[in-house]
Amino acid sequence: MQTRENPSLVANYRRIAITDRTLNTLVLELGNECQTVVTLLNQLQLPNLNPNQQATILAELLAATIHLQSQCDDDLQTRIADQLETLPDNDE
Repeated sequence: MQTRENPSLVANYRRIAITDRTLNTLVLELGNECQTVVTLLNQLQLPNLNPNQQATILAELLAATIHLQSQCDDDLQTRIADQLETLPDNDE
């Protein structure tokens, strides 16, 4: 079972107003990986999966969660915090 990138989701993520280009790239990658996880979780709910299909989906889910864990490191968190600090106050 192959996972596919959701084009509409990717298009939405590309419209994020982030000034840090590295952070923008990291957010795009994070969004794509999250979509992969959602797709895999949906596949696991399909009826009548055989053990080979289950094993393939679970292996891909394991890889995706490891990738997510590595993506959500201190660098990403610091860049998000730095981006938050650049936002103007909006007291409206």
